[in-house]
Formats: sequence, structure tokens, C-alpha cells
Amino acid sequence: MAQENEKENVTIRKISTEEAEKCASEPIHLIDSIQPHGFVLVLDPTTLRIVQHSDNLLRLVNEYTKNQLLADDTPILNTFIFDWMELTVKDALDGLCGEQTDKVELNTHGIISGAQWECVGHLAKHWISLEFIPSSAETYDSFALISQMNRMVQVLRNAQGTQELFDTITKQFQQYTQFDRVMMYRFLPDWSGEVVSEAVSERNEVKFLHMRFPADDIPKQARELYKLNRVRVFANADAEPSKLVPNVLPGGQLLDQSYALLRNMSNMHRIYLKNMGVKATLTLSIVVEDKLWGLVVFHHNSPKSPPNHVVSQLKLTCELFSETLSSYLMPTIHMMEITHLMAAKSVIDTSFNKAKMQAISQKLFANTLTEIHQTIGYDFLGIIYGDKCYCLAGEQFKLLSKKTIKAIDALYEDPKSLQYQSYKLHAENKTIPGLETMAGINVMRSKIPSDFYVFFGRKEVVKSIQWGGVPNTVNIVVKGGERHLEPRSSFALWREQVKGQCDYWIHQDDKILEYFFTSCRDFTSVKSNELLMKKLEQNAHYDVLTDLANRVYLKKFIDGMRQNPNKPDEKISVLFIDLDNFKDVNDFMGHETGDRLLQTVATRLKECSRPNDLVVRLGGDEFIIVFIHENQLDLAAIAEKVVATVGEPIFDHEHTIVITPSVGVISGNVQDIDFNEMLKRADIAMYSAKNKGKNGFHIFDSKDQEAFNKKAILTLDLRDYVNTESIELHFQPQCDFKLNLSGAEALARWKHPKFGYISPEIFIQMAEMNNLIKPLSLHIFNKACATLVDWRRHNLQPTFDTLSVNISPSLLLDRSFENNLMDILLEYELTPSDLRLEITESIFMQNYELAIANLKSLRKLGFTIALDDFGTGFSSLNYLWKLPIDEVKIDKSFIANMSQDDSLFTMVESIIELCKKLKLEVVAEGVESRVEFNILKGLGCDTCQGYYYSKPLPSELFIEQHIKKPSAT
Repeated sequence: MAQENEKENVTIRKISTEEAEKCASEPIHLIDSIQPHGFVLVLDPTTLRIVQHSDNLLRLVNEYTKNQLLADDTPILNTFIFDWMELTVKDALDGLCGEQTDKVELNTHGIISGAQWECVGHLAKHWISLEFIPSSAETYDSFALISQMNRMVQVLRNAQGTQELFDTITKQFQQYTQFDRVMMYRFLPDWSGEVVSEAVSERNEVKFLHMRFPADDIPKQARELYKLNRVRVFANADAEPSKLVPNVLPGGQLLDQSYALLRNMSNMHRIYLKNMGVKATLTLSIVVEDKLWGLVVFHHNSPKSPPNHVVSQLKLTCELFSETLSSYLMPTIHMMEITHLMAAKSVIDTSFNKAKMQAISQKLFANTLTEIHQTIGYDFLGIIYGDKCYCLAGEQFKLLSKKTIKAIDALYEDPKSLQYQSYKLHAENKTIPGLETMAGINVMRSKIPSDFYVFFGRKEVVKSIQWGGVPNTVNIVVKGGERHLEPRSSFALWREQVKGQCDYWIHQDDKILEYFFTSCRDFTSVKSNELLMKKLEQNAHYDVLTDLANRVYLKKFIDGMRQNPNKPDEKISVLFIDLDNFKDVNDFMGHETGDRLLQTVATRLKECSRPNDLVVRLGGDEFIIVFIHENQLDLAAIAEKVVATVGEPIFDHEHTIVITPSVGVISGNVQDIDFNEMLKRADIAMYSAKNKGKNGFHIFDSKDQEAFNKKAILTLDLRDYVNTESIELHFQPQCDFKLNLSGAEALARWKHPKFGYISPEIFIQMAEMNNLIKPLSLHIFNKACATLVDWRRHNLQPTFDTLSVNISPSLLLDRSFENNLMDILLEYELTPSDLRLEITESIFMQNYELAIANLKSLRKLGFTIALDDFGTGFSSLNYLWKLPIDEVKIDKSFIANMSQDDSLFTMVESIIELCKKLKLEVVAEGVESRVEFNILKGLGCDTCQGYYYSKPLPSELFIEQHIKKPSAT
């Protein structure tokens, strides 16, 4: 309802949404005017002549000049700046910039004397803007603020929370500036504000602490300007502004006052201050991680203008406080968010990977959502797949009807939008059938398939908020056809009971939802990939994801080149590119991220090749570039370019991914290389590049072929030697922290008659790949048992607990292997408790449920289980408490660097503490120094293994050095 004021011909009414958006583009300070307590000179940067000035210049200069007064008609425009003042530093104006104001030191000899005036300057666009305010007669102690800043740092070190930091800042600012009131104002997600700290003078009382203020109090354009210019000073809210003469610059444009300290306040702001009884203000912006976090607001009941050097010191302190929040508060919040996000990603990934192994059913969705809910903790989790909505509401699983799906789809007002969120469904009178208690929803859908959605939901949270003014009541005043913003005229307090909404959705929720969406969509795609298979059949010669040629096309291309008799001397060079550690991207950032990365790599490889060269996606993360040429190519330079180009950072959403390539290079005549031989040699060269440390290239030569042949020989020989004495066992002792022998680990060695000792990393992998791991493992287990029986004949120390033997993950998934172990133990009259089986966590990535079941069965028989290489996997902490194990072996990479790296020390400390709580034994591997030994002893580790105590030994030396040797105790 409009309210007419006939005297002023003013219409006042409630502002509409459309009008509020238009007002958001209006300036929040008066253009072409300044605050009258100072004056402004604008200079041409080339001639240093005055092109614009404030109309109060002569009056203020005369007011503060003790000598000869200036006449009212004294010329100003187009005069030389040095006719008016002298600079302490002659070229000071050359160093001014456009994003901050800098102090300009004045001598005392000019008309504008440094004895009466303080000057600051900056570039307004390309014009030099100089601002002058009177030097203060008050005495300010420059060291006081430095002392208070030191105090703030000390408080930071000892603070138990952020409130102590907030209170310290406001109290110090109030004492230093003697403003009547200093408030710290923090923005909330909806841009309303809350006063989180308040300090007042003796003649005032705390009034606004913990009070909320509507977002309209500081509109959008004000927030943008506050971030741009972090200091605002208003000396007198009642003073009439001074005009700029002329009102425009020589080019006809208005002076840009974004960074001006004397920038005049808008009428709306002036009325706002008058309503609060405030005459002078100083406002400092708190910018954290390049976002406007909040404000420090100074209010005074009478006019007040702090000197420029005081304002600069306050600004410095506020910037320090912003850095404090960035380095203290935000890292803590980020760490909590990252921890929760990683836990959420892990459980989502694990749950859906496990679900892929099972037939799709209602129970499968119920179990999967229940597992995920235990970690991410939303009140509602839902998946819409086809014509069904599977939802977990609290702990109750629901299969909902099409009414639910239709209602969720209706929430999207934009048909192109893929995500929708609301924290106030009930307040908006939007209720989802079957989910009536859900007050907030965060939902994401896919374009393909169009019937796929996932969503999180929250229940209603009733809140009581004390407002310092009624929100959404900014009036619009229409005068002479022009709109003007006018703030609310009353600051009457009122308390609002907020219903019908939940907590705000934040960026962290979006990240978890996106990962949930990606993993779930991947799961559903696996279950219904007929369309994809059909598309792949239609595109027999091209890769669907990258649009590159595929392996089939490559073979056709090479065969065609060899059959061309017209160019017998034509050469072919091939680069075989494999991405290093690409599996980690898929496993821990999702396949959708991995697909986008492969597309980016494909684009970059095209950039490294010529138009007639062939770029191929061979499969997975393997690519080929084929060069056909007659003249010699600089293959090293080409390979270096590929390594550098592919290895550049990839920016994917919020993440920066660095993926490096290993490149194998071959070259030869087209007629001399067939397709299979070409791929084999390129593959050999690529693996040579990986063996040299990855992120590089290797050009194939005869030595590579020799290494390949050696590997082939070893592979063939391993079958003959797998059950012979060539496979030896060495034993590395384990001790407690009194240096008493407490156990040993059996380590396999292959002594080849031609090549000498072969690394276990090589022949164990060969055994795995050639189906020899079972006979090899049984042979090792047999020798370990025989050795243990032999040791006991030499009076093995009573502190000796068990002999540890490494077991391949693939064998633990073979149920018959359990019977084989028991048969060997029976042969040597040993019990399962005499042996400890060491496993790695990779077993749980292959078949989690079967691995758990088989390990439980082995423990029931009496075997103890050790988890080896702990800490190197990505999911250890999430699985640890669930695993049927007795011992954890901390990987040597943590131990070797923990004395120099605080984060690794903390990790080792945390692992030991966690294992103690779970009643698990802890073994530290790779202990090589007394420093490491003493650190682990102090942390309460149970067992030490490494060169500090003993290197691995043949059985004979083990007996001599550790069994016949008397106990340390």
C-alpha cells in the first residue's frame, strides 16, 4: 500500500523483488562529490597539471594557513601541482598504483604544507588522485598498535577458540582509536550479518553483540565495493558534501572514486547512520581467501576524522587479522572438511564398487544407502533410477512411487539445470510425497540417462533469531520519477521464530553430492550398458570417449602403409604414451574425472602432432602417436614436448590434477616393422621409461631387447626352479624395545645360476602373472616351517613369538589354500599359532567380503594375521577397525622420514595410538637408526624390524647371531 507525502511529493512503499534487483546496480556513494573535511586534486599524469579539484580547496587551505591567505579567485585548474606543494621524494607520484592508496610525504614550504596536511594518492583509472586531510593535533603512539599486534599473535597461539581472537581485536581497536563503539560483523551464507564481537567506550554499553542484521543493510554493490576498497572513513554524517570542479574529467567521464578515502557516503547510508545516532564511522574489510568474510565497524557519536597514518595502521592490523583467520581458522575448517570429504568419498566408492559385484535389487540399494549414511550422515539419502525412488529416511528404507519422482522433478524451474537445492521447502509450501518431514533438499540429475537423480535431504530445524531490524523491509522512495533506496527507520529489536527450513547447504555438501552422483551413475551404467556396447560396435574404428582412432584402425593403418610399394624408403616413428598412476585418479576422484582427464590428454597429444600424423587411443590410459616421414626427425625433442605438454596441470572443477606420462619411442623403415612387433618394442621402451622414474621418455635400443629377453628367460626358468633349493629364505629378526628377539619375517630370494640373485619384486610378480604363485608360496611356507623346527632344536628364546610369512592376496581368496597350509603344519608338527600370515590391504580391493570371510576362518584355526605396508593405501584407516587382524606393520617410508617431517611423525603417532585402542600389535618396518628406534620406543611401538637391529640373514647366520646369542635381558 502506497503512502503519499504531499509536501515532498514522495511515494513510499515496500520494495519488490524486481525493483530490488534494479537498485542493486545503483551506486552506493555520491558521484562527483567528496566529504568536506578534506580536499582533492586530480592531475594529468603526463603534465602533472590540475584537471579537477574539490570546491572547498581554497577555503580549507586558508583555514589552516597561518601566513598569507589565498584570494577567492585564485586560479586552480590547469596549474602545475608543484606550484602548490613540494614533495619530500621528488618522483613519489611516479610510484602510485590503482589498487591502493599510498602516503605522499610533503615538505613544509609549499602553499599546501606538510605541517598542516597529510596526503595520500592513487591512480583513478589513469588519472592521479591526491587526497588531503588536516594533520591531527592529537598524539598517537605508533608503537601502541605494534604492541597490540604482538599481543594478538600471542593470543592466537594460546586461543582455545575464535571468540577470544575476535574480542581481542575489537578491544584493541577501540582502545587505540577511542571510537565510541567497535563491532566485528561477520557475513552468513545468505549475506545477512551477525555481530560476533563488540567493544565500547566508558560512556556507552554493549548493544548489538550477537544480533543479526538483514542482508539489505549492506546490499550487493556495497559488498563488492568493500572488497575492492578495504578502508572507508566517514568523518561527519551531517556535513554537506563538497563538489568536484568541473564535475567531469577532460575526457567527459566521471572520476572513479572506488579507492578514494574521501569518497562521500550515499544518502541511504547517511540516513542509516542518523537512525543509529552515529556521526562518524570507520569501516575495515576482512577478506579471507579472496572472499569478503566480514567487517570491523567503528562508530562515534560525534564527528571524528582519524589521521591517515592511523587509518593505515588499522588497515595493516586488519590485514594481519585476515591472514590470521586464513592461517588459523580456515585451515582448521578445511582440514575438517577434507577429512569428512575423504571419508565420504571412501565409503561411497567402496559401497558402490561392492554393489557392482551383485545383482541389482531393492535390498542392494537399501544396504548401499545404509552403509553410506553411516558416514555422511544426512537425514535423507535418495536415488531415482528409472521409475523407482530408493530412499533412506533416517534408518528406514523406503521404495517410493512416481508421485515422489514427479514432485522432485517439478522443483527444477529451469529445464536445463542439473542441480537444485533448497533449505526451506516447507516455508515455500513445497512438500515431497512420501518425504513430508524433509524440509531441505540438494538434488542432482543427469542429462543422460534422463531418469537418473540423486539427492540429500534434511529435516526441519526450528531457530530463534534476534534481529536488529525487520528483514526484507527496505523501502523504495520515488522522487520525481527517480528511485532511491531508503533504509528501515526503526532499529526496534524483535525475535523471529524460524520454521519450515533446515540448515544452509554449503559447498562441502555439493562436493559430496557430486561424488555420490558420479559414483552412483557409474554403478547404474555398469548395470545397464547395453546402449554403450551398441555404440561401441557402431564406432568400430574410433574411440567413443576421445574421438581418436582406436587399435583396430591403427592396425589397418600400419598394414596399409606396409603394402604401399611406392615409398620403400619411408620411415615410421612411434611414441607409446602411458599415463603414470592414472588408476589413482579413477579410484579416488571418480571415473567421470578420469574420463575428462583422458579427453584433455587426447587434445594435448593432437597439439603435439602434425595434421597428417596419427594419434590413437590404444585403450585405457595408453596412447600412440605415429609419424610417417622421409627425413630424420628429432625424436628426443618430440618426446620431450609430449612429456612437458601432457604433464602440465589440468584444472578440473575445484581440483588441479597433475598427471605425468611415460613415453616409449621406436623408429624404423615401414617395410621392416609389422604391427605386433611395433607395439611390443614400443611397449618395452615405455616400461624402460617407467623404470627410470616415470615422467620421461626412452628410445628403444638393443639393450632394451636384451632386458626383455632376460625377463622372458626368467619367466620360463621360474617354472623349473619354483620348487628347488634355488628359492632360498632369508630371515629378518624382529625385536622388542629391550632388544630381545621377538620374532622374524621370512623373505624369499631366488639365486639364478646365470643371473645371480633376482629381486623378489621381479620373480613374485612373474609368479603371479604366470599362475605359479601357489606352488611358490607353498614351497616358501614349507621351508619356513622346516626352519622354525630347526631353530627350536637350538633352544629358541622364550621371547620369540611367531615366524611371519608373506602370503599373496590371490591365494587368500583361494579357499583350498587353507587346507594346504594345515597339511604342511601337520607334517612338521606345528600349530597355526606358530606362524603369522602377512597380507597387504590390496586383498580387500579385490573381493572384500570373501577376503574377510577367509581371514576369519584362518584366525579361527589359530593363525595370527599381520597387515603389511600399512599407510601406503588410501583406505587403511577406514577399514582398520573392521578387519580380522592382529598386527599392523607401519610401512618403512613413514619411519625413514618421520624425524625430519612433522606430518609423518604425527601420522606414525596416530597409527600407534589408534592400534593401541583397537588392541592391535604394532611393528615398525625399516628402522635403521637409533633416533628412529628411540622415537618409536617413546611412542609405545611394540616391535622393531630393520637394519638397526639386523639385516635379513640366511638361517645359519640367524642361528649364530640371534638364537645362540644370549638375551638382552
